[in-house]
Amino acid sequence: MRNHLLLFMAAGTLMLSGCTKTEKENKAATPNSAASVSENTLPENIKIEFSGEDKFTIKSALLKVSLYGIDEKLADAPATLITEQEYEQKSIPFTIDLPIPKDTQSKINPKPVGPAKYYVTISWDSDGNGKAGEKGDIVIDYDKEIPNVKLNNETQKIYLKVLQ
Repeated sequence: MRNHLLLFMAAGTLMLSGCTKTEKENKAATPNSAASVSENTLPENIKIEFSGEDKFTIKSALLKVSLYGIDEKLADAPATLITEQEYEQKSIPFTIDLPIPKDTQSKINPKPVGPAKYYVTISWDSDGNGKAGEKGDIVIDYDKEIPNVKLNNETQKIYLKVLQ
């Protein structure tokens, strides 16, 4: 019985000795989350290049570009509008600088537990009939590529087409 007690105490001592890292060592061993690092290094704008292969006729040059964010791990959660900006464009291809707030990830609801994913949408009544997103208007070509963007200094490419 006494040997069992000594064995038990020795095992407990070994287990506790593995848990004696200081708080400073724990912080050094745990890297900052991707969210906090990216929030601190976000550019003021993201550069987005819009292009396409269709023959584009633009009667109304005013379009709205919107940036949305969502938790990458959540499948059925709604995306959150982060920012939107209006532009005037008379030809395609074109490039814009979309201003982004410094606290993009904190704007997403529900709050992301993992990395956030961002994408853009456009609303453009390019044929000038008073209604955006209808036959004859310029829209994002989702068949070619999903309009996901990264909040960095790289130029993001978005493909457009005329809605048939």
